[in-house]
Amino acid sequence: MTLLLDVWARGALVVCLVSLNTRLLADGRWSAIGVATLLSCVWWLNARSASRANGPAAMVAYATGAGCGTAVGLWLATL
Repeated sequence: MTLLLDVWARGALVVCLVSLNTRLLADGRWSAIGVATLLSCVWWLNARSASRANGPAAMVAYATGAGCGTAVGLWLATL
């Protein structure tokens, strides 16, 4: 269960930052530079550990995390 929660959290964080950065870029906001830097760090760490989880349950956990991350990233962009 802990592994699936980790996979969900990584999906949520990566996609949250992608969503947030996309919105910031579209609005021409300079804060996109900092978000892009953070996103690159998280992406690199995720790529190093993503292969530890396999199977349909991990896929669903990552996908639902990504969906939640999209919503949070869009919300953060409105602040």
